[in-house]
Amino acid sequence: MDFEEKDMLACCGSTKFVREMVLASPFASLDLAVSAARDIWFNKVDVSGWLEAFAAHPQIGESSSSNTTSAGWSRGEQSTAVATATDSSLQELAEWNARYRQKFGHIFIICASGRSTDEILAELKKRYSNRPIVEIEIAATEQMKVTELRLAKLISAKAEAASKGDSYPTVDTKKAEGLFIYLFIYFAFWFSF
Repeated sequence: MDFEEKDMLACCGSTKFVREMVLASPFASLDLAVSAARDIWFNKVDVSGWLEAFAAHPQIGESSSSNTTSAGWSRGEQSTAVATATDSSLQELAEWNARYRQKFGHIFIICASGRSTDEILAELKKRYSNRPIVEIEIAATEQMKVTELRLAKLISAKAEAASKGDSYPTVDTKKAEGLFIYLFIYFAFWFSF
């Protein structure tokens, strides 16, 4: 399966990662695409590329991404955490996220499929005690989990479009909702006002 930059940008916001994935394509299967993605992410993309990817995600409730597929996926990905949030949990998330960002210099990222807001908060508190060198690797691993899930969605959408004779797939974001969730806990700040 061949990928264009706009395809990869829906999966990961690191320009280095996107360029390398486009150069490495086509891929005969999802497994080969994921294998290449892992190799590129962990062996060719540096910390600045990781931070670029973290920063590329809109905060919960926003669709600021210029990539409409990514923005649609983000809305769906964020819906479970919003649904399980209470005012007090949002306030606590805002406070802990501010601490996290102050300590680590980037927003908290977690692939949180099926996790409640309270579970995510517990993970944020646990990871806060990490040293920065440890935490950046954990955050990069969480970003890779998100990227892998998005690659699966992208390949599925492209295969479906090809079977219908479409030249470029449109992703049904309603179908994507609930499949996985990644969160940047920084969203809590916006709900605490």
